[in-house]
Amino acid sequence: MKTIFYFTLLLIFISCTMGPKDKFDKKEFEELQKNNGSENYEIQALFSKDFEVIKPLLNNKNGEINIFGKTNPLNKREIQYKRLKISIDGEVLEEGPTDAGSIKDGSMFGFDFYYNWIVNGDTTKHKFLDPFSLKRIENIYEFVAMETDPKIWMGKFEECYNQASHVVISQNNSNKYYLKIEDKWYFMENTLEGTPENLKDQYPEKEDQDLQMVDLRDLAPEYYHPQQGATDNNLIKMKEYESTFFEKENQGLNSYSYSAGWWYLEIYMPLGDTLRIKRYSNYEDPELQLYKIPTANGGREDVLFIIQKPEEMFPEQVGGMYVIRPRDMAQPERRYKSVSYGTRENGHEYIIKSQETTEYTEWSNNRKN
Repeated sequence: MKTIFYFTLLLIFISCTMGPKDKFDKKEFEELQKNNGSENYEIQALFSKDFEVIKPLLNNKNGEINIFGKTNPLNKREIQYKRLKISIDGEVLEEGPTDAGSIKDGSMFGFDFYYNWIVNGDTTKHKFLDPFSLKRIENIYEFVAMETDPKIWMGKFEECYNQASHVVISQNNSNKYYLKIEDKWYFMENTLEGTPENLKDQYPEKEDQDLQMVDLRDLAPEYYHPQQGATDNNLIKMKEYESTFFEKENQGLNSYSYSAGWWYLEIYMPLGDTLRIKRYSNYEDPELQLYKIPTANGGREDVLFIIQKPEEMFPEQVGGMYVIRPRDMAQPERRYKSVSYGTRENGHEYIIKSQETTEYTEWSNNRKN
């Protein structure tokens, strides 16, 4: 949690709260888990507000999102885990194993096994193979290779390393290697005298050039407050920040202040709808991650995924993952070719001049008929 903001940020806070505020009705703003959306867009929960959600990975082959989340109850025995595949349109396709973590080739590593669920939906626990005997290794922590000649062992290791499309080195033991050859994972551990001591330096990890799982780019702006230089308002904009918790401590050069409260935010969707949400978080950032699946991967411009970061210190700052998507998936992704806006006295923007797309005009006429 961002617990310390130095004195310069305190000055920013004061200047922000003392300045004139837009006129708007706060009752129009609702938290995501309570928000009914707008005329053309619905809001659906993918992970409830109790979940802390890990950064999503995009399956580069089919455009699906793979995402993992967990709850953080006081009683650790009550922790819930969930892993989902989510479609381009924001539909939950499938729930998967939660006892293994994913890597960039799409494999999922567990204690002494791996899954191919992300790649092909298979929930079988596959065992790693011994490249010498080609037999399954039941427990890699008890496994000892039968080969004791360091030259022969090293020859097999180099052969497997060169053939492998993906190589992972254990974070806990740099002598433990996992090597993927033709969609099967092999395990080798360097325990012999006479092999290179700096094996990791000579044979580092390697990845497929065409990775199956890639990071999605977070579209959230770096700054929201105008005083901090907020510039990107095409997707989301802060209307107001209302502090409900403020702490200040004077310690000379180490003086600091901290504030938390309600953010009032507008999200602008491409058909022209404005969704009004509120969110409890610290003064500096609403702690939201915003994602869209790129059009190159089949994604829609009008489907937006939102991840909220929870905070233990403030129960009002909830977690979860949500999708904003069209109520009618047949509607066009965008309404206007060009548009210019003005601002009313209540702070709401209105359209001064616009030109609609042909697709929207046809879709709108069909709905009327």
